[in-house]
Amino acid sequence: MAREIKSSQAQRRYPRVEGPFDADHLNAPRTPVLIYNLNLGGGFVNFGHEPPMGASLKLRIDLPREGPITVDAETVYRDTTGIAVRFVDLDRDSAARLARTIDSLVERAF
Repeated sequence: MAREIKSSQAQRRYPRVEGPFDADHLNAPRTPVLIYNLNLGGGFVNFGHEPPMGASLKLRIDLPREGPITVDAETVYRDTTGIAVRFVDLDRDSAARLARTIDSLVERAF
C-alpha cells in the first residue's frame, strides 16, 4: 500500500499538501470554503453545501505565513463533497507565494 502511495505521488505533476486551507468563494460573497490537496496546479474545494454549477471560480486562499492570494480556477471534476479545480492564469507573485507555502509544508511532513 505504501508503495502505491509513493508511486502515485511520484507521478503527480506538482507536490501537494493535504490542508485544509481556509478560503472564500468570491463569486458568491461571504461563502467560506476549505481547500484540500493544494498544489501549484489546483486543489479540491469543499463547499460544505451544494457546490456551484459554474465551470469557473474565483477563490481567495489564506496561505500560512504568506497571507491571502486570489486565484481563478476551472472545474476539473465534481463529486458529492466538492469540486477539483485547476488554477488558470496564476500570476507570478501568487505562484511564488503558493510554492513557498507548499515547499515549507512538504519539508515539515518529512
